[in-house]
Amino acid sequence: MMPRKIDEAITVELSHEGEPRSFVWRRFEYEIVGVPQSFFHRRRWWCASQSSPAASAVSAHPTTSAAATACAPRQRVDQELWRVDASCTGDDFHTYDLLRLPDDGWRLQLVWE
Repeated sequence: MMPRKIDEAITVELSHEGEPRSFVWRRFEYEIVGVPQSFFHRRRWWCASQSSPAASAVSAHPTTSAAATACAPRQRVDQELWRVDASCTGDDFHTYDLLRLPDDGWRLQLVWE
């Protein structure tokens, strides 16, 4: 399987345990089957864009450490991801990586095809 980067906003419905049950992407609802797998991915915090508040703080104050800036609110170093198997038709399943944002929003990161 090869991953395809998507990086689009999605809506996710969670179970009582806090695991993704389904998600809506491009107006289609995808039902998740099996057990979702959670994992954490270390983001490339040292490559923050200049438009982000964290990057601006580093350039404005060169004595500020990058590690301290990376831990600022909404700039976590580790990103929570969920790998799920899902289908919108009920018979054609694919694997998806769902990213949970610090503000409880969600993005579809990858589709494994």
